[in-house]
Amino acid sequence: MLHYKIMITTLLIALAFGAQAQQDPAAIDLSKTEDLFSNPLQPNPLTNDPEAVVVKVNGMEIKRKEISELVSLTMQRLGGQVPPQQLPQLQQQMYTRVKNDLINAKLIEGAVIAADIPVDEAAIEAEIDTIRQSLPEGKTLEELLELQNNTLDELKSDIRNQLASRTLFEQQVADIADATETDAQTFYNENPNNFQTPEQVTASHILLKPAEGADDAAKAASKAELESIRATIIAGETSFAEAAAAHSSCPSSAQGGSLGTFGKGQMVPEFEIAAFTQEIGEVGDIVETQFGYHIIQVSEHTDEGTIAFEEAKVQIIDFLTNQSKQQVISAYIEALRNQATIEDLTL
Repeated sequence: MLHYKIMITTLLIALAFGAQAQQDPAAIDLSKTEDLFSNPLQPNPLTNDPEAVVVKVNGMEIKRKEISELVSLTMQRLGGQVPPQQLPQLQQQMYTRVKNDLINAKLIEGAVIAADIPVDEAAIEAEIDTIRQSLPEGKTLEELLELQNNTLDELKSDIRNQLASRTLFEQQVADIADATETDAQTFYNENPNNFQTPEQVTASHILLKPAEGADDAAKAASKAELESIRATIIAGETSFAEAAAAHSSCPSSAQGGSLGTFGKGQMVPEFEIAAFTQEIGEVGDIVETQFGYHIIQVSEHTDEGTIAFEEAKVQIIDFLTNQSKQQVISAYIEALRNQATIEDLTL
C-alpha cells in the first residue's frame, strides 16, 4: 500500500489540523523543510532500475520506483492543467519534491517506531469501515486490494502507522494554546485585503452552438431556435433547468445549465455584461459570443463588500491556531532531518 501510506503520512499534519491553513498564502507548507537534493539530477545507471535504492534515511531505503510511481500519479492529476511545454520542468521539480516528501515520511515512520505508540484496534476497524462505505457501488475492498497486489493486513498496518503518526504529532503540539479573539482581531485589522469579497453572480445558461463553418442561414436558424426555447420558459411551459438539460450544447446542461458562482473577468465580455446587468430570475435576451448563442438566468447577485469580523472570527481563530501547530510540527520535522543520516545515492 505504498501510495496510500506515503501520501497519507506526508499529508497527515494537514489532515489532523484542518486544511484551512493550507489554503491561505500565509500558511506554512510542512514539506518545505530544507531540501538536501536540490541540485539537478545527473545521469546515473542506477536511475533506470526501478529497484535501485536512490536514498537511504537512517538506513531505511527509498527506491526509484517509489518516487516514480508517486510522480506519475501527481502528473496524471495535473493533466490538462499545465501547458505541455512546462511538463518536463514540472516533472523534474516534482521528482525532487516527492523524494523530499518520502524522506520526511521515513523520518516520521522512524519516530513513530521509536515512540512505540499504541493504537486501538477499534480505531483501525473504524477506518476500514469508512473506506468500505466510500467505495463505488458493487465494489468490495478485498477486490480492490487484490487488484493492487495488497492485502487487508497490509492496509491495516498502514492505517495503524497513520494513526500512530497522528498521535505523535498531537503530542508535539499538546502545549499549543488556541488563538484568542484578540489575536483574531489583530489579524483581521492587519490583513484587510483578505476579507474583501468581489462582486459575483450565480447564473445558469443555455447555449446553442452552430456547427463549425456554419453559414449565416444556419446561424440564424440556431438563434431562432433559442428564441423559441426562451419563449417556452417565459410562458412557464418548461423550466430553465429542464430546457438546458434538453437543448444546451454546453457540458453544464448536465447540471441544468448551472455555471455556479463567478466574478468579473472570468467570462467573455459579452456574457459578463449580460450576467452582471440582468435582474435576478429574468430570462435574459439572447447573447452572442464566440461560442454561440446564449440565454442567461441569474439566481443570485452579490455586491462587492467586506466580511465583518464577527462573521470571520471563528475561521481566523482556527487558522491562527493551526498555523501555530504547523510551525511546531515543521520545526520537529526539521530537527528529525538534522539528526538523521541521509544518503543520496544518485549524486
